Amino acid sequence: MLRMVTLLLAVTLLTAPAVEQVQASDVGFDLNLHIGSRPRTPIVIQEPPLFLAPSTLGFHVAVGVPYDMVYIDGRYYAYQGGGWFMAPSYNGPWRGVGPKHLPPGLAKRRHTEIVRMREAEYARYRKDRQHYRGQSFRPDKGHGAPQPGHNGKGPGHGNKRK
Repeated sequence: MLRMVTLLLAVTLLTAPAVEQVQASDVGFDLNLHIGSRPRTPIVIQEPPLFLAPSTLGFHVAVGVPYDMVYIDGRYYAYQGGGWFMAPSYNGPWRGVGPKHLPPGLAKRRHTEIVRMREAEYARYRKDRQHYRGQSFRPDKGHGAPQPGHNGKGPGHGNKRK
């Protein structure tokens, strides 16, 4: 019996390095390190979007783009996957923003409320674009910096309600 245990132990010790080599050949190492969070799918906008400013909202909202995007205090914010992302330009680069770091006007509004107000303002704009009296602007292409209050009809502060 002792001989069988010794033989079994010897076989185990002799074959262990071979088994380890076979198992080790399937082992890989991968390190994904992300500083800050990024949108699940990249936010890509080819042309500068049109932004409207519903008077009851207090900031600009992008219309006619497949993203829920707003413009506040020189920065762009996009809502995706249940969270907000911020960028210096409408075309990025985007980084995640926690609720405590959102501008006060954005932090106090629910996403659904912003969407509802945007859609209502966009409907007013589409109804009569030539006589739209709200504030609007379109950022410079590629740069992303807007001319605040610009209404697309020349430089200045746009058409304000009288």
